[in-house]
Amino acid sequence: MLETNDMKQVLHYLHAEIVRIETISGTLASVEHEHYQKLTNFDQKELVDIAVEEQSAARQLGAVKQMCLNMSQQIDGMIRNMDRGAGDEIH
Repeated sequence: MLETNDMKQVLHYLHAEIVRIETISGTLASVEHEHYQKLTNFDQKELVDIAVEEQSAARQLGAVKQMCLNMSQQIDGMIRNMDRGAGDEIH
């Protein structure tokens, strides 16, 4: 079984990677939204179809970003609880 310090290191690593995924998905969602805006300015059906796909991708990436935010908050809470537990053991 993992010791508390090992578990905290794993949680810190997971937290950092999830924040990284959140940042990447947010950036990609913004790019997809910009593509949607640009493509809808054209009056060609094929480009409008692509724009709709871009809009869908932006929404999905936004959902991934939100899931990552929720997971990182949960992990952060776990780390804080472990820190409080370690503080209680010292006293």
